[in-house]
Amino acid sequence: MDQETYEKIKRGNARALEKLIDAHLKKAWFISCQLTKNVCEGAPLLIHAWKTSIQEVAGASSAPEEDFRGILHSNLLKLYLIGENGDPDFESIPAAQVAKKYQPFVREIESLPDDLRPCYLMNVYGGLSVSRLAQIFDVPAESVSKSVSQATEDIAQKTGALRREQWANRVQLSAEFRNPSDSGFDDVVIPDYLYTSLIHEVNHLFSKPVIHSRKEQQAMATQANRNGTKAVPGNHSKRTKTIVLSAAGLIAIILVIVLIVNFFSGKAAKSSSITTYHVEAITAGNVDTTISGSGTLTPISQETLVTTKAVTITAVNYEVGDTVEKDAVIAAAEDENGTQTTFAAPYDCVLLELPIADEDELAANSQIAMIMGTDGFTMGIAVDELDISTVKVGQQADFTIDAVDGDYTGTVTAVSYNGSSNGGTTAYQITATVGYVQGVYPGMSASAEIVIESSGEGLLVPVDAVRTSGDSNYVYLAPSGTAEGTEYAGDELDVSELTKVTVETGMSDGSYILIESDDLAEGDLIVIAKITSTQIGSDSQSQGGFGGMGGFPGGGGMDFGDFDFENFDPSNMPFNAGGSFPSGMGGN
Repeated sequence: MDQETYEKIKRGNARALEKLIDAHLKKAWFISCQLTKNVCEGAPLLIHAWKTSIQEVAGASSAPEEDFRGILHSNLLKLYLIGENGDPDFESIPAAQVAKKYQPFVREIESLPDDLRPCYLMNVYGGLSVSRLAQIFDVPAESVSKSVSQATEDIAQKTGALRREQWANRVQLSAEFRNPSDSGFDDVVIPDYLYTSLIHEVNHLFSKPVIHSRKEQQAMATQANRNGTKAVPGNHSKRTKTIVLSAAGLIAIILVIVLIVNFFSGKAAKSSSITTYHVEAITAGNVDTTISGSGTLTPISQETLVTTKAVTITAVNYEVGDTVEKDAVIAAAEDENGTQTTFAAPYDCVLLELPIADEDELAANSQIAMIMGTDGFTMGIAVDELDISTVKVGQQADFTIDAVDGDYTGTVTAVSYNGSSNGGTTAYQITATVGYVQGVYPGMSASAEIVIESSGEGLLVPVDAVRTSGDSNYVYLAPSGTAEGTEYAGDELDVSELTKVTVETGMSDGSYILIESDDLAEGDLIVIAKITSTQIGSDSQSQGGFGGMGGFPGGGGMDFGDFDFENFDPSNMPFNAGGSFPSGMGGN
């Protein structure tokens, strides 16, 4: 491992950790699935190995000689040999799937006996040398080499005789799949729940969250439906508390920086508020509280049809992608004694794979076809602890699928109340099911939205439009003759002269709120006050630096130039000896 990467990992640099995840997670997930043959064991194995590898690098006194890939794959194998407890919360996530053209190599791995499979997998696909494997297995290198050779021979025998052009194509595909760049694993999809759990565990190794999960941010949100437009609001009290605490920490850092700047510049700064008024129209719509998440679709029914003995194919009646009715004959064959055999669809299905042709000679346990039932798909969704009590089996789930147009209606079919705690938060797995959609195949990306509560149709206004006085809520009507979109400077409008209308408030998404009033209707124009702030120096009004903080939090830009917040270290700030603030800046 190079010195720079080692140092970044050691101090928990977010970009370095994200780079490792982007580079190695897909192949590591594939290896975990192949080692354990069970996602409930494979997912915890992957997470444990990743944590162990980060700890190993961060705790080293110097940069390890082995690269991170080697460290990670070694720990995967070590922990697999020790035995990893399964976690049923991962039951609904899909196993790692590679591109269709590489799947024959996956079946080769799966066909190996348990005593040869780990050694072959970690040598050929994990990139671990014979000597490294011998060290992990604690056996002589000759034993490892013999196991790899035996596995290779077994695969060659099961592959059988191939035409010359087939061998050439196979060699080319094998080289692509085993490419050190891991390009053969580009089609592996990392389930959101697995990704989120991994990020939580990696963050837990450091004193503060260092990686902010892109998928985690999308996994759950409460959304509002305003005339068909959805806005993502803030979450409940616990999330709000986290945001407020994070904002408080950021504000503290900003204040210290401001004090230091002023200390060295000798210029005292003071703030000034600027109020403007905007005219907007009341709209009609509804506010829905929803749970939403994204993931990959898994067929309810899927299986592989195989031969039970050596046969020769005599007829192939369908092509890949065809829909086949139950009991229809997909292919026919005969054995060496001339006995006829047919391979029929066990249920209505779609042909995912059909790697056979007329006159092909197949050994026992050879694949005839891979089929997917037309009874629908399932998708796992991670739900936050604050929301899980509102989710029930039977609730409607509205699906959108990336690869096809349209919206599809499904239902919640399972809810797990056995949560998984990571990084101080707990998530629960639910399963949503949708019917078969033509053109949709295993592993395709989708999102689902479950409506927990709906406000019904009503009048909507921006949250900032509602003012409070005692127990009363009210809005200001715009001056007569004003057009929607008009803006007023603070000294151009006297709000005391505006008409005040009392309203009853209802559900809100954080951006818009439902109101009721007999004196208001859709299209009425109201005035919304916008308050921003700026910094005024002792000599003149500042237009840059820390000016325009915009009523933090909530608006206005803060221009810190090229200041590196990610690697900011308070210990490097210009304190006096003993770690105290400079004279006159407070502190102890």
